[in-house]
Amino acid sequence: MGAFILRMAPQYGVCLLTTNGLPAIPAKWRFKADSNEFSLVLAGDYFPQLHTFLTRAVGPALGSPTTNSPGELPGITAYYGTNSGVTISCGSGKDDDGKQHTGFAIVNYGAASVGSGALSAAQDSQLFRKIVSELEKNPLKEYECHDKAVEHAVDILTFPKEVETLFGATNVDHFISNFSGAAIWNSAAYFAGRYTLELRVPIAIDYEHCRVKNVLGPAEIWIDEVTKVDFSRSGAPGARLEGGHWRLKENEWRSLVKNGGNWSVVNVPIISNAPVKGFDAYANSVRDPIRYRKENYDKPVREAWELLRKLGAKTNTTPGAEKQNR
Repeated sequence: MGAFILRMAPQYGVCLLTTNGLPAIPAKWRFKADSNEFSLVLAGDYFPQLHTFLTRAVGPALGSPTTNSPGELPGITAYYGTNSGVTISCGSGKDDDGKQHTGFAIVNYGAASVGSGALSAAQDSQLFRKIVSELEKNPLKEYECHDKAVEHAVDILTFPKEVETLFGATNVDHFISNFSGAAIWNSAAYFAGRYTLELRVPIAIDYEHCRVKNVLGPAEIWIDEVTKVDFSRSGAPGARLEGGHWRLKENEWRSLVKNGGNWSVVNVPIISNAPVKGFDAYANSVRDPIRYRKENYDKPVREAWELLRKLGAKTNTTPGAEKQNR
C-alpha cells in the first residue's frame, strides 16, 4: 500500500517523501468520479502506523487526533494539511457490526490548480484514466530485477562466497542498496552472538538483463559490536552498539579470508564466547524484511495490484456512470 500511495499521491498535488515504516496492508480502494476524494479502507486497526507514517511523510497533524463523541461508535481521526490546499486524513473506528477498520483519504486534490477546491467532470475523468494507466505498471518490477541481479552476483563475485565461507550461509544476507542509482553490493553477517559485519562494494548493473556487470571499486568492511539488546513495550528489539567499531580495507579482508577468519591478523579483538542476550531477536528483526520480503511484501502488493487492475478495468468500461469500487 505504501508503494501505491507514494506513486499516486503526486497526481493529487501531494508529495510523499518516504514509505519507510509503513507495512504492506491489503486494502479496498474507493473512488468516485464525481468527487474530489481518493480513499482506501483497511480491515483492522492500523491508525498508529498510518499516523506515524503521515506525520513523517506529510507533516504534523493539524491539531491533536479527535475522538468520536460519547454515544457514537468508537473512532479516532487525524488530518494532515499540505501547502497545496490538499488535506490528507486517516482514522480508525468500528462499524455497526463491531468490526474494526481504518480509513485513509486524500481530499480536495487539484485545489491548487482548479482554485475552487473541486475538479470538473472532465478533469475527474482525465485523472481517473491516469490512475488506471498507472495500474498497468508493475510495482514490483525493480524488486524482481534486484533479485535476479543478486542471484547473478552471488554466482560471479568472490565477496559473497567469502562472507558465507567465514560465517555460514544461513547467517548472511545479500542485497543491493541504491539499486537504481550508484549501486552498492552488501553482504551482511551476524556472528558470535554479538557482532554484525557488512561488506560493501560499488558495482555496475546491467538493468536490461538484471545482472551485475562488474565491481567499480575496493570493498570496505564494517564490524560493530552489540553490547545490549533492549525491547520496547511492543516487544521490538533494539541494539546498543556501545562496544567496538572496526573498519577493514580490502587488503585486510583478503588477509582475514586467507587465514580462515583469524581476527588477530587484522587486530580485531572478537569475543567468541560471550553472546549478548536477545541478539538473535535483534538480528532477526533486521534480517526478516530482507529474507521474507517476497512473502510479507511482494505477495500482498501483487495481490492488491491485480485487484486494482481488475477494478480499474471494470470501472473504465462504464464512462459517465458513477464509479465506486468496494
